[in-house]
Amino acid sequence: MAEVWRAEDLRKLHDELEVVRALRSPYCTKAFVEAVAMSAWATSRRRVTVALVRHPRCPRAFVWRALPLLGWHDLLEVAADPRTPMPVRQQAQGRLVERLPLLTVGEKISLARKAPPPVFLNLMSEEDTKVVAALLDNPKFAQNHCVRLTAATNSPRVLAQILRHQRWGQVASVRKAALANPAMPVALTVAVLVSLPDEELMSFSRSRECPANVRKLAQQALWVRRLRTPGEEQYLH
Repeated sequence: MAEVWRAEDLRKLHDELEVVRALRSPYCTKAFVEAVAMSAWATSRRRVTVALVRHPRCPRAFVWRALPLLGWHDLLEVAADPRTPMPVRQQAQGRLVERLPLLTVGEKISLARKAPPPVFLNLMSEEDTKVVAALLDNPKFAQNHCVRLTAATNSPRVLAQILRHQRWGQVASVRKAALANPAMPVALTVAVLVSLPDEELMSFSRSRECPANVRKLAQQALWVRRLRTPGEEQYLH
């Protein structure tokens, strides 16, 4: 039979991992959570504090005191835990965003791999390609995020990183955003255009949404492709 954790049971626990396991139990009562929150011994342990803050029954007064004291790894745990109440997750996300300027490149890379959208949207202005690579691999990073990043960046290196990505480099809306970006290098524009199928290349050659130089390069790519096609006598003018 599963053990129900009541307030008086805290006295029986002498190890922080035991307290954490009790807090994670589905049979953990509100009284037990409140008893842990009032225990100076328990809350002096980092893992207990994080488990408490993540718990849906944790008193909010304790949460608001504890959040500013957590490290960025712990804040990320809180921000990404679907069991944690939304107001608490939002506060943790806000704290993480505040910490971004203080993080090293290595810490930003680790954060970019796992952060939820409200946090990683603030990493989209990063120009370090290792941070961008980690962001592109984040499971929560969606197509609309990639299009937004591709359209907004003014870094040719970031554009190249996106277009080389195994997943995002093959998405038509991402390629379109890249080709419309003024920071797109000519060599990279040509490389993208010549890799496109005829129908998509034709679309770019006629689209008024594309910059004039992209339309012209698309037309030239079609012209060269048709010259190389045996028996093809159509030419672009």
